[in-house]
Amino acid sequence: MKQSVIGEIYASWTKSELKKLNKFISTSHWSKSETIVQCHNCLASYASKDRLDLLDKESLFLETYPNDSYTDNKLRFTLNRLLEAIKEFILLEENEKRNVHSEKIWMDFIQNKRLKKNILLNIESDFSPQNMQNKFIYNYYKSVIKGNYLFHFTSSVEDKFNALLAMTKKAEEFSDYVFLRQYCLLLTFTNVYKSAEFQVALSKYNEIKDNVGYKDLPEFEVNIALIEMLHHNEHALYYTYKEKVFDYFHLWDEEDKITLISYLLNYTTAQINKGNVNFIDEQYDLFLLFEKERIFNMTNYLNTTKINNVIHIYLRKKDYTRAEEFIEAYVGLLPQDIIDSCRHFNLARIRFEKKLYKESLRELLQVDFGKDVFYSINSKALLLKNYFELKESDALASLVTSFKEYIKKNKVISETHKISILNFLKMVDKIYGATTSKARKIEEDFQKHTQIVEKSWLLEKLAEKVK
Repeated sequence: MKQSVIGEIYASWTKSELKKLNKFISTSHWSKSETIVQCHNCLASYASKDRLDLLDKESLFLETYPNDSYTDNKLRFTLNRLLEAIKEFILLEENEKRNVHSEKIWMDFIQNKRLKKNILLNIESDFSPQNMQNKFIYNYYKSVIKGNYLFHFTSSVEDKFNALLAMTKKAEEFSDYVFLRQYCLLLTFTNVYKSAEFQVALSKYNEIKDNVGYKDLPEFEVNIALIEMLHHNEHALYYTYKEKVFDYFHLWDEEDKITLISYLLNYTTAQINKGNVNFIDEQYDLFLLFEKERIFNMTNYLNTTKINNVIHIYLRKKDYTRAEEFIEAYVGLLPQDIIDSCRHFNLARIRFEKKLYKESLRELLQVDFGKDVFYSINSKALLLKNYFELKESDALASLVTSFKEYIKKNKVISETHKISILNFLKMVDKIYGATTSKARKIEEDFQKHTQIVEKSWLLEKLAEKVK
């Protein structure tokens, strides 16, 4: 057994290391598997006495399965499970030392122990982490193990040279990939655009972009497309980036996917805010694609802000059915204490857009105004719009007064947002009771208020008065 993969591991351990492993096997969830415990005890006993070369497979099988006839497949299955237990033990040991590179821990272990058979197995393994940054660092680690193996176990100068070359290439590949990721973040901080350090970074980026060795690596292709979009802010580059993201979407883990799509949302939102209405359609298409790719189901992705933004776009497209289906499908994924407020607030928005004002009011009555500033402010604004449409004069006047006091005393929202809301309340009050002639004067005054919420709706109400 000493020359086997598992035997090589047990032979490499000191007595104190074996004692720690004994404790782990006997106290962890592996202790519930009698065969794993017995197999380990046998191997550990022979290893502690340095007699593993005397242990054969038949003897190990008999210790593990005392009542069964020898079966090679059965023993191999048990040894593979024992190997998983050992890997878990090593990972936990290293995690106590704050070693965060889980993909590297096992490879470091077999390399430090110079376990020849295990090194060969891991060199030939097809395993690749799903997180892209981890993938490139793992490939570098793997090249180091292969390089060290060739240095220790081959006399071929050519093999040694090629191993050095491979290690260098993988190290550069990992370094350049990390650079691209960080460069994307750097581009979001415009205050460094003119600095000397940024020019150095730009030079490095151009060097990576022109490297023909990276042309067939989709991870580089996607990040370069992203950087080109951030550099030049052109619609054609946005669509190129979007196409590449979803062409290779299956390659990324959830964390990577969330990062990549955030740039798509940021770009489209910025265009909508500039008044480019075509990007309302684009963001709508994005959300449909997100549903298809199950992005909204990803761990920790969905929150109330994202749900509110999706509903906003669906309402802009007047796709009320899809908006309701979205609420039904995804609101339940939120934390329990916010589900009801999010559901009823967004249903109230839908009812309002469908001109079902009384139904909208009923939904708003079920929103908890006290738990969340967003829902408190936006629900009051929607309540006010419903009173306006229903011509509930007393309720509207009362709410305008109380809403003003609430905004003035609120210490959470910014002064800019306060001004926008107070301007909205002032205009609602003016427009509600205005005659046609007064409405025209208000229309002129309206241009003075650059900071105001619900501007489109207010203009719509003004237009109705002027007719």
